[in-house]
Amino acid sequence: MSSTTFGHKGVEAVQNKDYAAAIPLLDKALASSNSPPWLLARAQAHQQLKNYDAALRDVELAYHTAAERGSGTSRKHMIEAQYRRSVLYFKQKRYADADCCAKWSMLLAEGRPAREDDEVDKKVDKDGNYTVTYAEGVADCKTQPGQSSGFKMGLLDGLAGGTLGGGTPKTGFESDWNRAYAWRSQVLGVLNGLPEDHPGRKITVTKIPAKPQKESEAAPAAKPAPKPVVVATETKAVEAKPPPAPGSVPDDQLKLRVDFYQSAQAVTISLFAKDAKKDDLNVVFSTNEVSSLSTHHHPPLLTPPRSKSPPFRARPPHTSSRATAKLPPPSTSAAKSTRPSPAGRPRPARSNSSSTRPPPATNGASGAPKKSAAPPPPRPQPPRQPPPRPPSPPRPPQPPPARPPTQPAPAPAPRTGTH
Repeated sequence: MSSTTFGHKGVEAVQNKDYAAAIPLLDKALASSNSPPWLLARAQAHQQLKNYDAALRDVELAYHTAAERGSGTSRKHMIEAQYRRSVLYFKQKRYADADCCAKWSMLLAEGRPAREDDEVDKKVDKDGNYTVTYAEGVADCKTQPGQSSGFKMGLLDGLAGGTLGGGTPKTGFESDWNRAYAWRSQVLGVLNGLPEDHPGRKITVTKIPAKPQKESEAAPAAKPAPKPVVVATETKAVEAKPPPAPGSVPDDQLKLRVDFYQSAQAVTISLFAKDAKKDDLNVVFSTNEVSSLSTHHHPPLLTPPRSKSPPFRARPPHTSSRATAKLPPPSTSAAKSTRPSPAGRPRPARSNSSSTRPPPATNGASGAPKKSAAPPPPRPQPPRQPPPRPPSPPRPPQPPPARPPTQPAPAPAPRTGTH
């Protein structure tokens, strides 16, 4: 996502009071731009999480960024920044500083210049304590924006330097002025109840705060010096262990690896073992097993399978050479198919087909199968056609249907009467 998307999501999270989720989003957004709304939103999130120093830093950076941009919303952001400064100083129990920032927020809302010397921070006594009382703060409402009594009264009040108390015209920041005015009454109420020697009565702030550095421009924190590494002067030589002598490893500890593959002509079996004597190797192939003969007694290398499913089993030989056993492919003759099994019983002849077929006929004493004459090719047959159907006999002519006889109409009755 872009920085704008992160900024919108962070501001939305602050509005939904999800401050813990808003800070990472605003961090990603502010990595590329010091937008005043994003800085003020992150300051509010830090304030709710009681990270007052981080919040104060974002507020001061937002004030300077808005003043440098000079856009249409810059004064709005500067008013908000001064108000946030007042709230943060109140949280830190710096009540005199909080009232000064609230008054500066009101002056900006009235349309006064940002760099005007209003002498708000100079209202102190000889001991440096802030002298503004609660009553004075409540009565400080003559310059409230939007309360002018008319054009003439506003003009006369402007010519008189604002001494007539006619108010100021609308500036568009009336709600911000009302918020700062109400907040200031709360700050002065707490300030008047403090003892004379309380540190919260001292003024330590200025109207324009010092501009903090950007996080990426800040100097990296000094890393602690690494501890010196003590190198030992005496080193012990590591003695390399010689490989074991051939034949010194017992048979039960030899790691044997068996590899085999089968082709149409032969079956190749390879046996690999470490730390074995090559000169003492002698591989013997018998009918049912493959054995190795050497100066020591060894069991057979391979034993015939007892069933069709498991593969050949190889026992660990005492040899380091590669033993290759090539076995001939199985024959289809009856003599080789009935070789004795490990138990001494003849095996039945195997057949490639599941159906039972009679033995082929032989040619006398030679035993050669007779060559049967090839069957004659089938004769071509003409295609069958359906027999022709006999013609149907002609139908005899039928007479027209007889009509019923018509009855004569009744004769009219004679008329009677006189004319």
